[in-house]
Amino acid sequence: MRVLWVAVIALIGLSWSADMVLAADAAGPTVSKTLAKPLKAAQDALQAKNYADAIAKIKEAQALPGDKTAYDNYAMNIMLFQAYSANHDTGNAFQILALAAQSQYATPEQRKSWLKNIAFYQFQEKDYTKALDTANEAVKNGANDSETENLIAKAQYLTGKYKDAAATMQSIVSKMEKPDEDSLKLLWQFDIKADDKSGASKAVEKLVAYYPKPEYWANALASLANADTKDAHLELNIFRLMSDVGVLKRATDYADMAELALDQGYPGETQAILQKAFAENVFTDQRDKDRYQHLLDGAKQRATNDQASLASNEKKAHDAPTGDSLVQVGAAYLSYGQNDKAIANMTQGIAKGSLKYPEEANLLLGIAQFRAHDAAGAQRSFEKVAGSSNEGYARLGKLWALHAGAHSA
Repeated sequence: MRVLWVAVIALIGLSWSADMVLAADAAGPTVSKTLAKPLKAAQDALQAKNYADAIAKIKEAQALPGDKTAYDNYAMNIMLFQAYSANHDTGNAFQILALAAQSQYATPEQRKSWLKNIAFYQFQEKDYTKALDTANEAVKNGANDSETENLIAKAQYLTGKYKDAAATMQSIVSKMEKPDEDSLKLLWQFDIKADDKSGASKAVEKLVAYYPKPEYWANALASLANADTKDAHLELNIFRLMSDVGVLKRATDYADMAELALDQGYPGETQAILQKAFAENVFTDQRDKDRYQHLLDGAKQRATNDQASLASNEKKAHDAPTGDSLVQVGAAYLSYGQNDKAIANMTQGIAKGSLKYPEEANLLLGIAQFRAHDAAGAQRSFEKVAGSSNEGYARLGKLWALHAGAHSA
């Protein structure tokens, strides 16, 4: 990092010429006559790359008795900056640059650029309070670029101004057509520190929408996965999303999902999830291996019988007074990967109405549509779930919609 800043200093320093600040241009300001000799000597030393001597000559000029004009100080500061930067004296170079930036002779573009670079140097040196003040001053002078805004947000965070940091980062993100991953991670971090749960939730939702990595999904699902729902149907559906986005990792999660699926009449799903568990070697204790191998063997037999009875169950479901049986049959078809039949039965079941679990019906329909590559239909179904008064299903519907959207984009 230090090498980078030395390069920046050198570029800024070499953009000026001592000849320019000492030139006797009738159209512009010149240094006082009493300073001409030592500053000419300093100029010669700079050209000879004798930077220590140049610094000594400039300080000699500064120490001369008598008042100095504003331009005298500006000229000497520019020459000092050149000498310090060329001599790799970063600290003194930026102190002098700060003085030059306040001069009436600095152009608006120079002042903006210098203040921005000073702020970055102060941030690098971990003087976050000064960096924040200087960056804000740079903004007042026209430095409205994303780099400066990012520095301000980070400096606000590092000085304990968490709400301000979150607000600044939100402003940065809102200007991006597709927010970059690092900005979203910072926004998420800042919202958490600011105790803005709603903001943090929205930030992680953007992360899973644009960058659907398992670690982001684990956080997006944390509130649901760790909740004591008392609703076995909702719990199974949470596991379904965890499995789909790659965050089903623990042996207990696989076991719980398998047992819930079996209890709710989906032996095919139990079979699939246990086969996946064994393929990934999630069960390490021999007793667990024996137990869930036994459960898997039983699920296979039940799945064989279940599939054989699906056609007759489907006919009975059409004659049922409510749509629950059709939804159940559709969910069974879904568990065996027969998405078209799943969609047809669940759609009819939802239309028939009087459902015991309407949110689950729309959620499962959305999953079937998603797996059948009907992105628009899936989004409509998930949005219905997201609009539910049931907080758990509303959250789950929104997350499924984000998952579907990420894969259909």
